[in-house]
Amino acid sequence: MEANLSAQILPALYGCCDRPENWRPLLDRICADLGVRSAAVQIYRQEGGHLIQRWQERDSYSHANAALHDRWINNPDNPRLAIIPRDRLEAQLSVRTDAQRFDSTSPQLQETRHRLAQIGLRGGSGLLFEFEPSRWFSLILHRQISDTVERDGKDAAFLSDIAPHLLALSRVSATVQTARAAQATLASIMDRLRPGVILCTASGEVRWHNRAAATMLANGAPLMLDHGQLRGVSAESRQRLARLLSPPCDDDMITAAFGDLDDSMVQAIALPNGAFKGTVAHGWDDDRDGVALILIDPSQAPFLSAGHVTSLFGLTPAEARLAVALSQGTSLNAYADRRGVSVGTVRIQMKRILEKTDSRRQADLVGKLYGSVIAQVHGNLH
Repeated sequence: MEANLSAQILPALYGCCDRPENWRPLLDRICADLGVRSAAVQIYRQEGGHLIQRWQERDSYSHANAALHDRWINNPDNPRLAIIPRDRLEAQLSVRTDAQRFDSTSPQLQETRHRLAQIGLRGGSGLLFEFEPSRWFSLILHRQISDTVERDGKDAAFLSDIAPHLLALSRVSATVQTARAAQATLASIMDRLRPGVILCTASGEVRWHNRAAATMLANGAPLMLDHGQLRGVSAESRQRLARLLSPPCDDDMITAAFGDLDDSMVQAIALPNGAFKGTVAHGWDDDRDGVALILIDPSQAPFLSAGHVTSLFGLTPAEARLAVALSQGTSLNAYADRRGVSVGTVRIQMKRILEKTDSRRQADLVGKLYGSVIAQVHGNLH
């Protein structure tokens, strides 16, 4: 039975790599087929000689009784969470019970048995192995306290069968989840940037875009997003877009301007995917001939935070407020009136700003502000 179960669940097991929510129905099936009362899979981070739980999933019964289980066994006081030398044995995928992991007379073994008894369980069979440096994987099965010890052999045989698959799965899952977390982080950061960013195929099918790009395309830009397809709104813009989407070679960068100076204008740079993706995904995707489009709307003044100007250029708060006002086209006289200070005071502040930013005149200062990193971000990053 256990060998058949091992083979039958492999597709579902590997399906958990990118869909962790599939673990619970899989654990439910394991419990039902083996006749165990409780099953749990956990990921731990090792800190010193102890394991700190970072993620877990349980079968439905254990989940329904989570408060009781957490009180007695699934908490930092669990004796199983102390790393002992035999945990790093070369045969790290061997299945062990608490009696095999701890000495028969050890207080850890007695404490573990006592805790399990409080929730009607007894020590079952489990796997605990280090799949990456300081990252551990555990799958443990518990039987009801009334079950005989002889039935543990069935559980151990099942775990031994799937142990190599669990090792492979844990490593693949770590790679997938790390990549997803990095992707989510990068997407969040890209949404804060002033330039619009669009990733699309050579035919103009948009695979991803940031918030700035969506805003530009929705606000009357000479380009538009139509049912997932990037299009030009005029014959001229369609021609220029086609040139951007068809770079001659991987390391070329193409630029184009869409619109008129008196109308809504967007400036674009096209970077071929091959220029930065290399051969990492070669053969696995169909976007190698696609491009990344970087869009700028010159008519939109970048956001400048006085607080960030203070820290970036070493200005005082008063100097930073003046610098931001000047970048927005405010005159010295108008700024003095607005702040209720003399023009002479504002001129003194202006002189200090130019000295601290190594600018010879106001135009130089504005250029440095608009060319700074904070000008490329819409708002504060939190």
